[in-house]
Amino acid sequence: MRLLIAGVSATIALASSPFIIAPLAAQSASSSVAKDGSCPTGFKASGSNCISDDKVALPKLGSCPTGFRASARYCVADEGKYAEIRNGSCPTGLKTSGRYCVGS
Repeated sequence: MRLLIAGVSATIALASSPFIIAPLAAQSASSSVAKDGSCPTGFKASGSNCISDDKVALPKLGSCPTGFRASARYCVADEGKYAEIRNGSCPTGLKTSGRYCVGS
């Protein structure tokens, strides 16, 4: 009985987590990304983030999208490039590139 109660409590806590309840928002390439291990090339650590003046990055999910290159656990490109993590179909004006949507 105790195991069942503990399991139910864990399930309730997990189900009420804002990460599960909140809808997934598209994460796009940015000049500030959450630090996940080491910062990608062209970025400097700043607290719990990696920042850059002239590069954009997003988390690496398999192969990097067109126009981006792999660096640490990120995909990096020059500022002005746009990509976002794909969640279903790409929005109008963007095309699919692996698990990403990229600007033309």
